[in-house]
Amino acid sequence: MSDHAAPAAVPAARGLFVRKSSGLIREFRPVDVFIFNTLGYALGLVLAVVPSFAAGLWPEQNVLVIVTIGTVLTIFNAAMYGYLSGILPRSGGDYVFLSRIVHPGLGFTANWGFTWSQFLGLALYAAFTVNFGLAVSLATLGNALGNDSLIRWSERVSTSWWTFGIGLALLVAVLGVLSLSPRVIRTIFLWGFVPALIGTFVTMGVFFTTSKDEFVSRFNTFMAERADGQTYQGLIDQAHSSGFSPGNATVIGALLAIPLGYWIYIGFTYSSYIGGEVKQASRTQPRMIMLTLAFAYLIYMLIFWRYYAIVGKDFTNSVVYLDANTDAGSGVPVSPVLNFFAGIMTGSTVLNVIIGLSFVLWHALLLFVIGMICTRNLFAWSFDGVMPRKLSEVGERTHAPWVSAIVIVTVAAGLLALYVFTSFFTIVVNYIVIFSIAFWMASFAAILLPYRRPDLFMQAPESVRRKILGVPVISLLGVGNLVLFTLILIASFKTPAFSGPTSGRANAFVVAIYVAGALVYFASRAIQRSRGVDLELAYKEIPPE
Repeated sequence: MSDHAAPAAVPAARGLFVRKSSGLIREFRPVDVFIFNTLGYALGLVLAVVPSFAAGLWPEQNVLVIVTIGTVLTIFNAAMYGYLSGILPRSGGDYVFLSRIVHPGLGFTANWGFTWSQFLGLALYAAFTVNFGLAVSLATLGNALGNDSLIRWSERVSTSWWTFGIGLALLVAVLGVLSLSPRVIRTIFLWGFVPALIGTFVTMGVFFTTSKDEFVSRFNTFMAERADGQTYQGLIDQAHSSGFSPGNATVIGALLAIPLGYWIYIGFTYSSYIGGEVKQASRTQPRMIMLTLAFAYLIYMLIFWRYYAIVGKDFTNSVVYLDANTDAGSGVPVSPVLNFFAGIMTGSTVLNVIIGLSFVLWHALLLFVIGMICTRNLFAWSFDGVMPRKLSEVGERTHAPWVSAIVIVTVAAGLLALYVFTSFFTIVVNYIVIFSIAFWMASFAAILLPYRRPDLFMQAPESVRRKILGVPVISLLGVGNLVLFTLILIASFKTPAFSGPTSGRANAFVVAIYVAGALVYFASRAIQRSRGVDLELAYKEIPPE
């Protein structure tokens, strides 16, 4: 197959799909896949918020331990998605895996649930980019530089109409970019990734060149000038006198923090959903997904190690506790995220601007990644005949599924309005549970691959065709992924403050999403059968390139 043109369809598949060629082009090189997946888990966003998340929910736990446990378990997820993406290199990810290996109804239902989690994510992160990413960056710059105008702008963009207006503009920008050719899209990702990563490395450099004594001194000076004069040690003492007592770290506590241990990576396998546009996918996907995981773990460990050595666990816990449990709060004038403390450490305006720009970029670029995988999922459904064929229409010059892009941005805009102006998300949306169910279901594609599709299994690398105690490695990876997401789901229901609401209405909403997916599939199958089309015949074949 040419990397630059859609090849002829697989002969046995002719007549089963919307057309004989997908119209997608394999433009994503290994470096593009690495960038895409790194933007997918939003490295700089995760670094900024994990210390305060951990302090609020698991203050007794060691974040480095949580990250390490999460990483070890996530290896199963990385290897499973990497190898399946190489064996079935088509757009749609787990939709293709499950529909071709287990059952088309299961594949569609799982991917429908996952895609709706990403629709919700588009709305959430469009708002977060404004009322958190932009607002915190402006507030940090304003306080660090003594610029009251920036502080006022930070407050202004946090209001509902500003959040909605800028968030909507971002979604329109997503639509514009997704209507371009894959080559242009990967170039835009590169241009955004470089300054975002530079900002992260600058943040790391600040932590490695600052001592704890220097941070304490600069923090105390900052609070004297920009707040009410609270001190580093004074806040710790105030928290403990107000009742803060974190207790001791436990193994059970660390396991309950698994949702955080995986959340820091959610998105690093997203290249599997654009599989039809990845060059040499059988080699590129498993290697780049594993490399993305290794790179993230290295950066997390380095920066979190220095953060806790300089800023301190007890201090972070104390600030978060006071803000959440006392009327007066901590007095810290900005959300206590990691990059805010980095901004205090450096008196350089240039470095503060770079750190702030990086923080906004990590938020904003995530929107484009989520938007792209959603369009490819809708494209895959349509290409198989489950959804209207218009959704798989691609531009003649751009080879982009522009109709699907319009649909996903329209849906996301409606959800953004719900998020900003209603309590809908607070009451019923548990983002982590919704996507975790889909990933849990995807495990069965790997577990059953050697037994249900031995023809595909024989195309897998020898390393995953090997057996351990008589069980193929790919099946063991599936079991490991199943265990990981079973633990995540259990822990999510025990820590709704992190995962989202777990009330009866919230659980009913999750069930409704997946039941709706099943109903849509079987209704579509019935409609197609009434037209003389056996929809399930398509699922016996791999979609044409």
